[in-house]
Amino acid sequence: MNIAFMQNILILIFLSFAVGCQGQETSTPLVVSEVYSSSKKEKLSTAAYEVFRTNKFLNFKDKDVLVEKIDGVVYKKTDLNNFFDSKKDWVKIQKEDTASYVKKEGAKYAYKDNAMIETVVEVGSYNVRKEIETVYSPKCFVLRYEKKYFVGENYNRTESIANEYDNLNRVTKIIKRTEYSNKKDNTEATIAIKYDDGNAIISTENGTIVCELLKDENSIGTISKLSANDTAEYFRYAIAQQQIETAKEYCSEKMVKKIDENLNLYQNVGGIKWLGGTGSFGEKVTINEDWEITFKDQKTEKCHAIFVLVKQKNGWKIDDFEIAKEALK
Repeated sequence: MNIAFMQNILILIFLSFAVGCQGQETSTPLVVSEVYSSSKKEKLSTAAYEVFRTNKFLNFKDKDVLVEKIDGVVYKKTDLNNFFDSKKDWVKIQKEDTASYVKKEGAKYAYKDNAMIETVVEVGSYNVRKEIETVYSPKCFVLRYEKKYFVGENYNRTESIANEYDNLNRVTKIIKRTEYSNKKDNTEATIAIKYDDGNAIISTENGTIVCELLKDENSIGTISKLSANDTAEYFRYAIAQQQIETAKEYCSEKMVKKIDENLNLYQNVGGIKWLGGTGSFGEKVTINEDWEITFKDQKTEKCHAIFVLVKQKNGWKIDDFEIAKEALK
């Protein structure tokens, strides 16, 4: 079996858990059933990503490359700028706490000893019921995760994960257990983590993997996967929501400078209603849209919005943008 192919399968399985929305980045534990017999190196790499997920991926903040080394040899390099589907709001993730945590529909919540306890019941086919309890720290890091399986009224097994952290909210130990009703075939595995100058040294029963998190001065940053039309749409939405810094992410350096020079205009926008538009496509894309802008003084005005977009190494970017002058009266 092609090893590289199976590595990609593992990463895809992981990403189905790992990549979520910007607004909430809790470190729900990763539980993956093996679909084939992984090598020790692959298991070490999977353990490393479990560590980073438990840390809400904050190890990746302001880093460009992850280098995984096993026995002193480079096993894998990962471009962190393009690891996620969308750019992470690290500031928001760092500020997250149990008060801002978005509660799950149907879940029950309790609070004890500064921790938040979330309880969810899932009912599946063949009369299988899962009772899931997750205990979060005040900063929404998972302290304990426990999943109990029942078939009908009969208890089957419990899968649990216990995490220990240092004073920087970095996980230092992960203990995973499976306990069966018959007390036989119980399993326990431990991941131990040490941090050295921002790097992570991760040890399991399969050995040790050293994860180096590096800056790359030649990195072009996140490569946008948006089309030209989508780039214009995301820009419009960001401006309407007064997310000026987010809007700049869809712009070239030239356009960012132009926004800064006309900041009062963008800050005065209270809402935008899209009324239609046309476009021409080529090496440069021109998009003409009709907008109805509601300003903060509640005045509304219809106008023309004109985008010029160019394809750069890091994706489509707005290189110029104008609102017809009559809209600025």
